[in-house]
Amino acid sequence: MLPDFAPIHGLYLAIAIVLEIAANVLMKRSHGFTYKRPAVAAIACALAAFTALSYAIEGIQLSVAYGVWGGVGLIATAALGITMFGERLRRTGWLGLALITLGVGLMKFA
Repeated sequence: MLPDFAPIHGLYLAIAIVLEIAANVLMKRSHGFTYKRPAVAAIACALAAFTALSYAIEGIQLSVAYGVWGGVGLIATAALGITMFGERLRRTGWLGLALITLGVGLMKFA
């Protein structure tokens, strides 16, 4: 099971996930960094996400925090790509997302 950690570290991890997702969406909206405002905002969100992650790993194991951060961020970013930008996944993409979901779930037992 996940080791006990203070709720503040879970909050920092949640903030890091949201900021990572925001950075990814803003990068897409910057159209290859040609639109400066979303580009600068994407960089700021990415830096803030790593900062929040650094606070999260003070109380959560690095392997668990990074795995959850990366996995949840990837799944949510893929979902937003589908809903906001009309992107499509092939079967192998859906299988990959399922395996990532399984991996994040298994981190509970790390």
